[in-house]
Amino acid sequence: TPLVWDTYLTAAEFAINNAVNRSTGQSPFFLTYGFHPALPVWRELEVYVPVAKTFAKTFLSRITDAKSCLDAAQQRATEYYNKSKRDVAFSEGQMVLLSTKNLRSFAEGSRKLLPRWIGPYPVVRMVGNAAVELALPSDMNIHPTFHVSLVRPYRGTEPAPATTDTPAAVEPGPETWVAGKQKVYDVERILDYRTRRVGRHRRKRTVHEYLVKWTDYSSEHNSWEPARNFSPEMAPILEEARLRTTQSQ
Repeated sequence: TPLVWDTYLTAAEFAINNAVNRSTGQSPFFLTYGFHPALPVWRELEVYVPVAKTFAKTFLSRITDAKSCLDAAQQRATEYYNKSKRDVAFSEGQMVLLSTKNLRSFAEGSRKLLPRWIGPYPVVRMVGNAAVELALPSDMNIHPTFHVSLVRPYRGTEPAPATTDTPAAVEPGPETWVAGKQKVYDVERILDYRTRRVGRHRRKRTVHEYLVKWTDYSSEHNSWEPARNFSPEMAPILEEARLRTTQSQ
């Protein structure tokens, strides 16, 4: 009940630590100590303290309830995943886009400016039912096999050209990979200016940020960027935006 929920926390923690994790195949207890705690947590002893015996029974009951809730939550999660899951298959030579979700470490400068999708690249083959191998440019230097959730079909209109060492797109994709360097984006105009305090305690510092409207991108792609992300040639424009904002406040 709402009035005694806190009395279940210990039992819930015990149940979670003693539950087998699907990813590891072991419980946190076993991974930490090398064994599972004995259950039930109390033994039938000649105990003549009614309060202690009542507590032990109540604790065991709460562990059982917590385990039931964990099982129910896991079942709901499984049903939700299976309901939304769809089988994806790509054919050899099909042009696809690759998500940059796991490629952020390759970005230079602001990772936020790395496009969400790059390509397109041709499919080499399906690897099982959940992975796909792509023909990537040699300068990317990454493993060419990806989970199907990181790949989506490229909606091209022309037939794909012959595959070379660096696959060509049937038409310009949203972004291409150039020797591990990210594209330089063009600023259409500076919309606003602000300062933020970042860091912790005595290491806090002030960061100057500018709201940017990017050339050839809609307003939904507007983003706040720190001054260090702009080229030196932008300094007069940034100063003008700063003065305009501070004077209007």
